[in-house]
Amino acid sequence: MPSHSTLLRRLLASTLPVSLLLASGAQAAPLIGDNMNSYGLPGGIDTPSAEMLPDGTLGATLAYSELSRRNTLVFQAMPRVTVGLRYSRIDLNADRRGYIWDRSFDIRFQFLDEDPDGWRPAVAVGLQDFMGTGIFSAEYLVATKTINPRLRVSAGLGWGRLASTGGMGSPFGDRPDPDSGTGGKPNVDEWFRGEVAPFVSATWQATDKLSLTAEYSGDNHACETGVAEDCRRAAWLSDHDELKNKVNLGFTYSFGDNYQVGGYLLGGKQAGVQFSVAMNPRQAPYPSGLEKGPAPVRPRPAHSADPDGWSGARAADPTAQPAIQKALGDALAKEGQTLEGMVLTANRAEVRIRNTRYIQQAEAVGRTARLMTRALPPSVETLVITSSGAGVPTSSLTLRRSDVERLENTEAGQIANAAVLTSADPRPEGFVYSPELYPRLRWALQPYLSTSLFDPDDPIRYEVGAEAVMRYELMPGLILSGKLRQRAFGSTRQEAPGNMTVDEYESLGSDYDENGVPRVRSDARMYSGNKRPTIPELTLNWYAKPTETLYSRVSVGMFERAYGGVSGEMLWWPSNSPLALGAEINRVRKRDFEDAFSFRDYEVTTGHLSAYYQFGNGFSAQLDAGKYLAGDNGATLTLTREFANGWRLGAWVTKTDMSEEDFGEGSFDKGVNISIPLAWGTGDPSLRRVGGSLRSLSRDGGSRVSIDGRLYETVRDGQAGDLYQGWGRFWR
Repeated sequence: MPSHSTLLRRLLASTLPVSLLLASGAQAAPLIGDNMNSYGLPGGIDTPSAEMLPDGTLGATLAYSELSRRNTLVFQAMPRVTVGLRYSRIDLNADRRGYIWDRSFDIRFQFLDEDPDGWRPAVAVGLQDFMGTGIFSAEYLVATKTINPRLRVSAGLGWGRLASTGGMGSPFGDRPDPDSGTGGKPNVDEWFRGEVAPFVSATWQATDKLSLTAEYSGDNHACETGVAEDCRRAAWLSDHDELKNKVNLGFTYSFGDNYQVGGYLLGGKQAGVQFSVAMNPRQAPYPSGLEKGPAPVRPRPAHSADPDGWSGARAADPTAQPAIQKALGDALAKEGQTLEGMVLTANRAEVRIRNTRYIQQAEAVGRTARLMTRALPPSVETLVITSSGAGVPTSSLTLRRSDVERLENTEAGQIANAAVLTSADPRPEGFVYSPELYPRLRWALQPYLSTSLFDPDDPIRYEVGAEAVMRYELMPGLILSGKLRQRAFGSTRQEAPGNMTVDEYESLGSDYDENGVPRVRSDARMYSGNKRPTIPELTLNWYAKPTETLYSRVSVGMFERAYGGVSGEMLWWPSNSPLALGAEINRVRKRDFEDAFSFRDYEVTTGHLSAYYQFGNGFSAQLDAGKYLAGDNGATLTLTREFANGWRLGAWVTKTDMSEEDFGEGSFDKGVNISIPLAWGTGDPSLRRVGGSLRSLSRDGGSRVSIDGRLYETVRDGQAGDLYQGWGRFWR
């Protein structure tokens, strides 16, 4: 069953990867010379090449022919590693009306790059559809060489799909039959086994925008044409006419820097068209942003011009701090910052800020430093800027005021060398909260778009409606938040798992399947299509910081549409440490399918121990081990890459002690995360993001309760890894 999540909270872009790309208007690295093949990766038409996209590029390709429809999301995860996630439709035989959808993953590694002045080509090895029972499985070794500025040639050896005809033998042994079980596992025993066949492609850049491609391929599309005797589910698949030959011809036209449209003819028989789009996180439409410039640093007057200010007497005046705090708070509010409070002495000032505008905390800190030079008496030399998350202090950046004055017009790296980052003191002596800060109510009425993806019967389901969002901060760290939704229209509807009707499933009165596995996610569609108002979330959260390096959270309420209960969490994370350790325990109960305040019988205690590590250069990992919603025990590994402008792309895999038979199709949980700051595409500073989680299937195994505001995400912006990742915007 497909995952069900809100990938966009505003109707400013679509949840589908391709729509996200189209909506951005971004300027990516040019794709000219890097043609995308029908599988959505750099290559010829059906064959691969050894080319890499510019590092960090996120792209999508839609390829359509009578044989299949392929929708691919590609990401250049590292300079030499390309990964792809594909969702393909294949028509069934005429006597079986309809079609099937096939999910597949690709990975390509370039271990030699091209020598532009010598003979050495770029060389790469790749795995295509390397997990499960997919019909597109292939492996290859390919070399690519630029013959002249307009001609590029690729040649290689392919196994599996790429050797379905024209094989030259099986140098590494026979290829076993495809997995006919639940799928979803790396089919290692098939890799580079069976017949091997050559392939070659040549691309000629006819003009700056038009390129022509010809290729010789060992892929005769046997499954789609019904030729293959051993093709998985061959009796199901299309019975289109066989290809006439092994030669494919195509063209690609590039318009703009990041769009391609093309057409191709496969084997002299089947025609197809495709469209590709790509964008690079490093190349935003508005690289510097559209926000107003910050206030300039105000140098202090000479001692003789303000002897009282330099003496410290002004700071000692009990009437001075309220006036200074009010003036500084008003100035920070114009910069999108909330002054939670401050400590002021004769030569030191500490302010605690909550960033509500800038995607990079460093920009908020830098603008605060500028304003402090304008509001504080001359005697204050030490400036301490403490970041806050959910009402608790996270980290403190200490600067000398003289360094701020001296380095304003230099590179941000110089002020970074002069700054000292420490874990924030949770209870600083003399701290005074800003008046009228608590209680604080914020609310909004907005549209929402909720989607359900990767359903084999209906790949795209959606729901559109209105959403009221509320956040009420009663006191520091104590927050009441919730959402109220009213559906307007959409294609989602209430559906029972399996082939049961809704009434049949309700009459069972059981939250377990026929194997005794709790239906913690496989009946997620029972929560869909509700025409009455629903309450997806309603929680009371208490955040605290017992010590300088320890954070805590206690939450009670309805965490998501399917579960409510009590949750507790602790996180150890020194501000300068790349390592963080956490522990969480939850006691949750399944919510009623329709009544917003009622619960079903299923109740479970879950918990995880977590380790987080930031490797630097934007790469991080998270390992969670413990008990999941269905009572299974295991671990989840998440790898993420974050760019300096706030882009985050990652992938996760979960493996538990639930058997593959009980888990069902897919064998274990896996998927990708995409999070793109709206500010990247619009230029206007904002903390809002678009994106979400994409998984090929949503099963009961390896599922965790969804809780908004977990500690790691709450405090991470002020920690060293994320703060210095965006340090280039300190003086912005």
